[in-house]
Amino acid sequence: MTTEPRVGPESPGNMRTLVLSNDLDETREIISSAYSPYELSVLGDPKDFSAWYAEGGFPGITVSGLQYGAETLVAPQPLDSYLLVCQLVRGSVRVMSPGREERVVGPGQTYVLDPYREFRVHWAPGARMTTVRLDRETVERAAAEALGVEGPLRARFQLGGPVSAGAARTWAGISAAVHREVLGEGIARTSPLVASHLTQTTAALLMETYRLVTDGVDAQRPGVVAHAAVRRAMALAEERADQPLTLADLALAGRVSPRALQEAFRRHLGTTPLGYLREVRLGRARLDLLAGRGRPDVTVAAVACRWGFGNLGRFAALYQQKYGEPPSRTLRG
Repeated sequence: MTTEPRVGPESPGNMRTLVLSNDLDETREIISSAYSPYELSVLGDPKDFSAWYAEGGFPGITVSGLQYGAETLVAPQPLDSYLLVCQLVRGSVRVMSPGREERVVGPGQTYVLDPYREFRVHWAPGARMTTVRLDRETVERAAAEALGVEGPLRARFQLGGPVSAGAARTWAGISAAVHREVLGEGIARTSPLVASHLTQTTAALLMETYRLVTDGVDAQRPGVVAHAAVRRAMALAEERADQPLTLADLALAGRVSPRALQEAFRRHLGTTPLGYLREVRLGRARLDLLAGRGRPDVTVAAVACRWGFGNLGRFAALYQQKYGEPPSRTLRG
């Protein structure tokens, strides 16, 4: 069995070929060392099996290429200390996360495997992919910064691709820059400062490109909203509830993107930013109705309009749902 790295015909630029073999056991051993321990099964004719694996990088990021020549099934253990952004170069794979998600990925498409995910990958014969590998700590610091949480945040990602076409183009740009640094003679290989900046930028763009989920994260103490962006947006909603605030206004106050603020509100409060604003306005409307009892100049329509409810029927339905009585009854007493 040959385990020493060797330069193969498909090793581009500064990447080293670690596997170029028809030996299933050799491939399993070397790639298990490069990634994480995993099971590798040939689903087709074992005689058709072949594998190629190469990698290269600079401090903070590793780029790799992987190809199987036969139909195979890979079942790794959770990655634990790092995250992979995978892009199919040719062929297709079916990625399965037991009990959670399943997705078929084709040429040019990407998916993310976070450190905590159990997954299996069914490779079509001849499928080939490249991966960008980031340390878990780097990713989780970026996730905390994106969501306004102090300290690293346990970051999970859905298997779906980029959240939008624009996000996909942005990721393609940073991925191409990373590949140029690795495959060519980029200065990130010799400059720690450039390597650090490129790594941090890549991690930050990851947060905006793929759907981040944080279920199961204990990011707050009971009764205390620990998310700084949420606190800032809540303060604005409470201070200016009578003004025509938008999601963009609340995100600006929170100092995060609208998508990041929505995710933070969902995680910490179980609602949306605009949903929270609506609850504040309903509360203020109730106070006005209670204070207006016996005053002929106070009407339900006027109170609803003051607190941003242009549709009186919709206001009445929301009020009834929250307080168990119509606003007219609250006003009459």
